[in-house]
Amino acid sequence: MEESSGTWSEGMMEYYRILCVDDDINMLNTVEDILISSGYSVSLAKSGKQAIDFVKKGIGFSLILLDVDMPGMDGYETLREIKNLDEGKDIPVIFLTAKDEPDFEIKGFEYGAADYITKPFVKSVFLARIKNRITAPSRQKAIENENLGRLKNILSDLELKIAGYIAEGLSNQEIADKTSYSYGYVRRIVSSILEKTGMKRRSDIRQFLKSG
Repeated sequence: MEESSGTWSEGMMEYYRILCVDDDINMLNTVEDILISSGYSVSLAKSGKQAIDFVKKGIGFSLILLDVDMPGMDGYETLREIKNLDEGKDIPVIFLTAKDEPDFEIKGFEYGAADYITKPFVKSVFLARIKNRITAPSRQKAIENENLGRLKNILSDLELKIAGYIAEGLSNQEIADKTSYSYGYVRRIVSSILEKTGMKRRSDIRQFLKSG
């Protein structure tokens, strides 16, 4: 298990750390060189277990590149274990593998992969797809913060809190259970939110906060 320090990428607003997981040390070294030269900070894991141990440390990876065909714990099982961790559930994972058959790719997406890149790859395309997956969450978060700011001008603190729960996908009953308010009281708050914002449905609140 190894770790390498990257540099600040030109034009980057954040310091992005990528975890690369592969039992092929030559591939790890190749990918490491490409990523570091592009300004990323890189951590290396030679097995699924090592990758999971890394994630459990709460290092804060921006992305995980994961091989499929590994001894012991394959990429699919590793991805499933990572997504079951609080520290890993929100980290986008890209499969980087020589398995180019459609069934393997479909299975990857079914397990929750953000993308699927086959080896050998074109360096420029590889980096472009990585950049897209890393920056997408940042763009989404900026939209959410902007829209939340708009709601702060018209909703009370309690209404904002309930709107946040709605955005997370909670039902009125689940919100009532979580806040210890009565179901009827939560319904009244939701109605007030809809009236103040001019929205028609709970789904409009969620869509507004999640996608703009």
